[in-house]
Amino acid sequence: MIKRSFLALMVLAQLCAAPSASAETTLDAAIALWLGGDDAKALPMLAALAAAGNSDARLLLGRIETTDLGPSPFRQSLEPAQSRALFRRNDNSNFGTSWVTLEAAEGNALAQALLRSRQPQPDPDQVKRLNDLGEHQATDYPTRIVALYGSQAMRDELRAYDGTMDDLQPYLAYLSDSPEPRGDGLAALRHIQPDPVSANSEQALGMAGVLALGLGYGDLSPGNPWRPAVENWLMTAEATRPIAQLCNTHCSAEVAACSFAFLTLLGGYFEVIRTDSPLETVIPQSQFLDSPRARLMVLRRAALARTETNLETLAESAPAQELSACAVDLVRQEQRKYN
Repeated sequence: MIKRSFLALMVLAQLCAAPSASAETTLDAAIALWLGGDDAKALPMLAALAAAGNSDARLLLGRIETTDLGPSPFRQSLEPAQSRALFRRNDNSNFGTSWVTLEAAEGNALAQALLRSRQPQPDPDQVKRLNDLGEHQATDYPTRIVALYGSQAMRDELRAYDGTMDDLQPYLAYLSDSPEPRGDGLAALRHIQPDPVSANSEQALGMAGVLALGLGYGDLSPGNPWRPAVENWLMTAEATRPIAQLCNTHCSAEVAACSFAFLTLLGGYFEVIRTDSPLETVIPQSQFLDSPRARLMVLRRAALARTETNLETLAESAPAQELSACAVDLVRQEQRKYN
């Protein structure tokens, strides 16, 4: 049914973008629909605006295509040609042209910076350039590239730079300081709470495994002494607001366990901090974090996450069910929408 209605939705989008409604009004309406989780209406509207030359719609559409970590059932249902029709310029090529690429070619400085930021070459200046252009969340990838592949001088530069994402300081620290077992998780644990963390502590290493990689790694037991601090961070940090909102709204009897379950299902600390606005100059991060879209991204990522053997989803595994029955029920409700 979704596929059959695709062309009709595209026609509707063209009508919505007609001169009777201003492009700005239509863009606002499309953004509101997208933040509400309605891809079937929002994406065709954005596609029509992009085709009509709206730069904000072009950049937003291009970023949604490449940064949406929780693709909706609507997106998952599309054939490749339908997806290209939504997200790219139709130029009769096999793959179409990304609107971000087109905007960059036309001299759009932000588009050029966004394109450069996706390159795997470490460059601290990319982080600074994106911050100057108002796209702080887009610095995530180039910061990780500097941490992974940059020189020690580059890592030190970003650790000292006040525009570096605070949530990524543990990643820079982990790849800068003396090696430790499960050092990525230990760096995260030190970052989210004030108490000293010893690499000689089995309990700390157990929690570090969870923070580093999520479900299936480390110590998931309620008795781990570091678990309350991790749960407190999940319920109070800005980056994890969508998780806190989901758990407070739907799982009030087991809020802490619910938040911890989502941490494990999403892959640990370095994944739960990635619920980001695709384009902050159009959708501010604070607005995005408080939207249904952000909560859906959490649910959809958890719904689509699979075990290493790929035989079942993580939410179907016994360890997940033992963490929080309520959180798993929320995820399973979302999974049924993909059937």
